[in-house]
Amino acid sequence: MGAASEPREVKLYGAWGSAHAAMARNALALMGVRYEYVEEDLDRKSEALLRLNPVHGGKVPVLVVDGRPLAESLVILEYVDEAWPDRDPRPPNLRAPRPDSGPGSSTTRCRRCRGRWCMRTGRDTEGLPPRWARRRGPFVHGVTPGLLDVILGSYAAGTRVLSAVSGQEIVEPDVLPRVHASVAAFEELAAGFGTIVPYDPLLARLLERKERSRASAT
Repeated sequence: MGAASEPREVKLYGAWGSAHAAMARNALALMGVRYEYVEEDLDRKSEALLRLNPVHGGKVPVLVVDGRPLAESLVILEYVDEAWPDRDPRPPNLRAPRPDSGPGSSTTRCRRCRGRWCMRTGRDTEGLPPRWARRRGPFVHGVTPGLLDVILGSYAAGTRVLSAVSGQEIVEPDVLPRVHASVAAFEELAAGFGTIVPYDPLLARLLERKERSRASAT
């Protein structure tokens, strides 16, 4: 699908504490897609959200493209990858003109999936900080954020909240160094995009709900 046939009106319904909505926002941001964002209160869902996603009771995210709604975060990621095929999913500061992917190029698609979210990267480390260049890029497969980076990075705040509440580190840097470093790198991107899930309010909300549940049980 060429640039001329790209979607014209893009709107995303999400919520600030939703990692699934963050996944959709991060995917759109990585592709440089301009869209209207609608923040929803999940305790008081709008009629528009309930109408757009009646099957799942108004869950977020919901992506509306040229008037047609699309639900489920992973479905949205796949759609974003296919609807904007000419966009470069690398971080904006690392984008540069390069040959099309092929046997002799620096990027090739993963054999197991069709989209660029799983694009594996070769030795192209120009412009990277030294700590990243040593391992051929900051992300799971190198310079280009992949599907795992989008998912794990979007869940970063929620993972830290669960670690704080449980007292058990979920992603230990000594046990999972690559995952830990990749999540940190993606969080830097999300902070730049303005799509990061805020840790303190998320922790406060979880503690409040736990307290409410405790009180109702007594």
